[in-house]
Amino acid sequence: MKNILNITDAEIVRIEGEAPRTLYTLIQPNIQNTERFSMGLEEIDPNSEIPMHSHSEEEEIIFVFAGRGKAYVGGEESEVKKGTVIYIPPNVDHRFVNTSDVPLWITWTLSPPGFEKKIRKIADGTAGMEIYSES
Repeated sequence: MKNILNITDAEIVRIEGEAPRTLYTLIQPNIQNTERFSMGLEEIDPNSEIPMHSHSEEEEIIFVFAGRGKAYVGGEESEVKKGTVIYIPPNVDHRFVNTSDVPLWITWTLSPPGFEKKIRKIADGTAGMEIYSES
């Protein structure tokens, strides 16, 4: 088990279609044996988005470390840029839009873990964004 990781160590999942983006999962239970959270990076393509969704059980923290865009969280809308931190409680609708011509990079941390299983189903086409609200 590695405790110090780099993006090159990540499980990479590419989502195509109307909202193209790439997820780099770095911390997850089946690799680091974490029981309380999962963590990764996400590269949102220029002029793309993470569509509106919510998580039925997970709390989420998003940190923007490159690019700019807009965040929509529970009826609140705000411009986001490098250094922005966003907290998302369970069952709160949220969406992130890259409003620029360069990638928008974020980190995401979810507790409890499980997100990584759901994102694989979205990427392989066996589920849509509604999977996030399933327990």
